[in-house]
Amino acid sequence: MKGKIKVLLLDDHKVVIDGLLSLLRDDPQIEIEEVFTNGEEALQFFKNGTGKEPLVDVVVADLRMRRGISGLEFVVQLRSVSPRTRVIILSMSEDPKDIHAAIRLGVSGYLFKSQDVDLVRKAIYEVIRDDRPYMSQEVLRTFVDSQEEKQPEQIRQLTAREIEVLRLIAQEFTTAEIADKLNISEATVDTHRRNMIQKLKVKSIVGLANFAIRNGLV
Repeated sequence: MKGKIKVLLLDDHKVVIDGLLSLLRDDPQIEIEEVFTNGEEALQFFKNGTGKEPLVDVVVADLRMRRGISGLEFVVQLRSVSPRTRVIILSMSEDPKDIHAAIRLGVSGYLFKSQDVDLVRKAIYEVIRDDRPYMSQEVLRTFVDSQEEKQPEQIRQLTAREIEVLRLIAQEFTTAEIADKLNISEATVDTHRRNMIQKLKVKSIVGLANFAIRNGLV
């Protein structure tokens, strides 16, 4: 995208806001537009905006706040006001039910607050560049583990990294692109692909992609 990525922070914990500001303000490609401690005030900010372009490209929002609406309710209401703005949930909750609820509502990303704060910056770039949901390996593993009873035995054999590679293969990314996105070598991508072909008992990349689509991984 052209210009800086405009970001709004929504969290009622000062230590979290301070940490995010310290991280993101030093990034030359990111501009902090506003900081809010409750969802109603953040929504009013969007409602007051005018013009065709979104006021903010990405919102980083807490899942639960002590005052006002929740992060998920904010997502629902934001759709009618600024549908092109992406929302990344940054939460203390590692409950699979919360992750599922966020995904069903179409959030652009989900991160745990217990993780390295620098993942927030990575998630912002990822959702802007690829316009696809971003989940860290820890979130993805929690999500997959919670689905074990619903998923074939073959999926349970895959590692979190293999599932990441599988999802990207199904989205038609090349080996070089996958390596770049996951910050691994092309040789490592090839190794993951060979291992998955063996584990899933398919014959080719096409088989991997079909498996991912059939089982709702993309």
